[in-house]
This record gives sequence, C-alpha cells and structure tokens, in this order.
Amino acid sequence: MIVQHDIPEKQLLVTATELQEAMLQKKQAVHRTPQPVKKSSKTENPVVEIDLHINQLLDRTDGMSAGEMLNYQLNKFHETLKLYTGKKGQKIVFIHGKGEGVLRTAIEKELKTRYKSYIFQDASFQEYGFGATLVKIR
Repeated sequence: MIVQHDIPEKQLLVTATELQEAMLQKKQAVHRTPQPVKKSSKTENPVVEIDLHINQLLDRTDGMSAGEMLNYQLNKFHETLKLYTGKKGQKIVFIHGKGEGVLRTAIEKELKTRYKSYIFQDASFQEYGFGATLVKIR
C-alpha cells in the first residue's frame, strides 16, 4: 500500500511470481555488469622480511665467537642486498632485534658506506618494535 501524508492512497499488489521474476532480473543484471579492474601503473613488490637472529640462520652456534656470529649475520645481509640489487622500489625489512644494538649499528654503517643510494629507516614499530630496519632499493 502506498501512503501519503499518513493517508492510504493506493493499494499496491504484487504477486509472488512477479516479485520472484523481478529479483531474478536484478540478479542477472548484476552478473552482466562488468566490474572495473584497477591496474596500477607500477607493480608493487611485496616487502621481504629477513630475520637476522643467529638462531634463525644457524641450527648451532657452538664454538663460534660473537665476532664470527656477527660476520655471518652481516654476510646474510650482504647476500640479500646483492640478490635484490636492481629491483628498484623493493623494500626489505632486516629483523636484527633490539639487544645491545651491535648488529643494528653494523647494518647502519654498511648502509651509510657501501649502500649509500639505498634509503633506510626504522621499520614499523607496531610490527617489529625497535628491532628492525627497513631498506628500500634505489
């Protein structure tokens, strides 16, 4: 029933068959409508995460000095950057942990001297806390 100013104007009668047909037509129209596809002009690479904690890189560290472990971690850092060299815009998060900051300091030194063209900053605090560095390849 159609009501105007709280007064019934006209009774609206719709049969179940008419209602079903109307719903099917709408359903078919929705399926026929082409959906626009968003294509970005620049394909974005997913962020690569590299965990440099020594216990993630090696099963055992028996007999290794702190210096040897640090060198192993830095070698993994260099291998990763070499692997992604030339992939402009690639973001890599190096998880080094908070600790005493020895590995973090060494990574920052390497970035400032050997990889001057790369952009780096602390990675997301929400995701990694204080223990990660984000590097963007240029």
